[in-house]
Amino acid sequence: MSVRKRFISLTSPFTAMLPLGALTALTGQHFIIPFYHVVSDEPCPHIEHLYQFKNVKQFERDLDYLTSQYTPIGASDLTDVVAGKYTGKKIMLLTFDDGLRQMHDVVAPILMRKGIPAIFFLNNDFIDNKALMFRYKVSLAWDTFADQYNLFIAENDQEVMAEVTKETAAMFEDFRLSYKPYMSKEQIRDLISQGFTIGAHSCSHPYYYNLTTEQQLQETFDSVNGLVRDFGLSQKLFAFPFTDHGVSWSFFDEIFKEKGIDFTFGGAGIKNDIHPRQMQRIPMEGWAAGAEQTLKSEYLYYLLRMPLMKNTIKR
Repeated sequence: MSVRKRFISLTSPFTAMLPLGALTALTGQHFIIPFYHVVSDEPCPHIEHLYQFKNVKQFERDLDYLTSQYTPIGASDLTDVVAGKYTGKKIMLLTFDDGLRQMHDVVAPILMRKGIPAIFFLNNDFIDNKALMFRYKVSLAWDTFADQYNLFIAENDQEVMAEVTKETAAMFEDFRLSYKPYMSKEQIRDLISQGFTIGAHSCSHPYYYNLTTEQQLQETFDSVNGLVRDFGLSQKLFAFPFTDHGVSWSFFDEIFKEKGIDFTFGGAGIKNDIHPRQMQRIPMEGWAAGAEQTLKSEYLYYLLRMPLMKNTIKR
């Protein structure tokens, strides 16, 4: 667990008394981009050993707090955000990663009822349940391989599959085909028809710090262009899988200047980035705290780092 995540986890139970208005004023951070992966009242065996996620009641409570403090905006408003047209106004852009089927079945109906726009970031390789992300395999195999630490820190499919038996591999396939964890193309088109925005999240969900710049660019372009082709997207949006750690300035120079990608998104919490079209998002899962406590801890972490000049990500 990173220092930031540990700080959020430890301090969030004690931040309720902090005034949000003062925190936003002191930090100057009026625009936030929260993100989630899944919302479910049902068991999610492919996730249960990876991180703590929200049930429907907890998620709705988060949304009620967020919308009481921030005005929701959509992806089409991002150009105005960068141009400074929302300066001083508390706004938020809600986002979701990985394209799990709960986005269509659980999350979208709630957002439609509450009138909240959102971006759903997808991995091309997993649409229509064609494959299963390697970290989900680790969660599914947790009990079977509880003593194999190397499996728990695996960083790709090859590392996971090198440790499994035929029986475990069959378990992965049975889960993929019966549980169907990801959205289908039809469900994605349904989200688009409801007014939601679709963005890219890489093809195979790798750790970008393990890739060369050329491989990073290939994963990114293939993901963005594939979704534009399949769904007729008007905006080219990309959210890094896991983290944007290890991504250089030359990467951003290439995708923004040469390839026409509109905006990219990391997941480092409330942070500044050296490129205005690369925006950092706030993870809202992984601990028991609700949106209010999580956000206030994020702001507090930002404030504590301000004297150290540590709130801008350098490339």
